[in-house]
Amino acid sequence: MAFPQIVYNPGTGNVTLQFQRPATKIPAYNLAAVRHDNIASSGVRESVLERIDQFLTLEMEWVGIGADVEDWDAFMQFALAGNQFSYYPDASQPSFTNYWLEDTDWIAAYKSPGQYTFKLKFRLVVA
Repeated sequence: MAFPQIVYNPGTGNVTLQFQRPATKIPAYNLAAVRHDNIASSGVRESVLERIDQFLTLEMEWVGIGADVEDWDAFMQFALAGNQFSYYPDASQPSFTNYWLEDTDWIAAYKSPGQYTFKLKFRLVVA
């Protein structure tokens, strides 16, 4: 089983963030509608759909001290600024999806000695 990877360009060329351990708790789908509903006094519902956003959520339960968490920090500095990146669900395959980081904060929380944990939410980039 190959792990995911993220490829991003901070202006100095492509940087690859290799997952040292797999992400967990990844749902099959994560959709959110931007919709405006109105119920008339007669009970008739009117609904106007603007869009349906697609997200990727994942949990990094075990990120090691040292180079692993430092690589994540470098990526998060880039992603928190609103920059686009490519997510490869399987680093051994060429298919990827472009995302933005939906989160506006990041805490690499203590998990156990030498290990950190955090959750991420990515928004699908629509061209």
